[in-house]
Amino acid sequence: MAELTSEKICDFWTAIQEERPVIHCITNMVTVNDCANILLAAGASPVMAHHPLEAAEVTEGCRALVCNLGATESFDAMLAAAERAVEIGHPVVLDPVGVSGSSYRRSLCFELMNHANPSVIRGNLSEIRALVTGSRTAAGVDAAMEDRIQEGVPENTMQVVRTLAQNRGTIVIASGETDVISDGETVYTVHNGSRMMSRITGSGCMASSLLGAFLSIESSLESAAAACTVMGICGEIARRRTRELRAGTGTYRTELIDAVSLLKRAQIKEMMRVGQIRKK
Repeated sequence: MAELTSEKICDFWTAIQEERPVIHCITNMVTVNDCANILLAAGASPVMAHHPLEAAEVTEGCRALVCNLGATESFDAMLAAAERAVEIGHPVVLDPVGVSGSSYRRSLCFELMNHANPSVIRGNLSEIRALVTGSRTAAGVDAAMEDRIQEGVPENTMQVVRTLAQNRGTIVIASGETDVISDGETVYTVHNGSRMMSRITGSGCMASSLLGAFLSIESSLESAAAACTVMGICGEIARRRTRELRAGTGTYRTELIDAVSLLKRAQIKEMMRVGQIRKK
């Protein structure tokens, strides 16, 4: 297991900008524009092909695939694209939006995982818990109050993430004020971020899209944790700029994308303080 250092995160970040990987995102109508813009800001190139007759062919020319269960109407496209991506060895990110509150979405999610096991599953803790238990854990698409991960991550939260990772043989991310990332053995906890990220639509979808860009460079636990760190750092930068402007959530959304587009290696090294990512 390679050690994750600030230098390693910076190398991932630079590689995205130099290689400009094409990332195929099948995401929901609420956030499709934000997902495209966050990838462009990072230096990647987004493509959104939602028709099942073209999804597999389009994904062949991309470096990674991101499937978002908020787009249930595009499930056939997700299934076709994910199966093809797995066949050719491209990483697949699954964002199980709303599976915590919808048995229909859970059934689709399990079908997708059974046909084309994703490289990474990223959701809030209620969504991850729903995939472990197979039952409803929250209403709507937000995490239940008891599942909101804060600074001190309890062992039972880490165990939920580990369990899904072990059951599915994949990397699992539970996002919150602290992100918990595991491959079933090693656990990283990432403490960068801002509460304002939960006050705008699409921050989780944007994080999943950015994750696709990082995995296109290296499909690994370290790359997944690096993506969470960069997203969190940009969330902090956006919060600071929004406060300086005495502005609200609309400005924050714009500042978040700006922070990604302007992020420098020096900022990553400065803001990834010792102890922000810990192996357990």
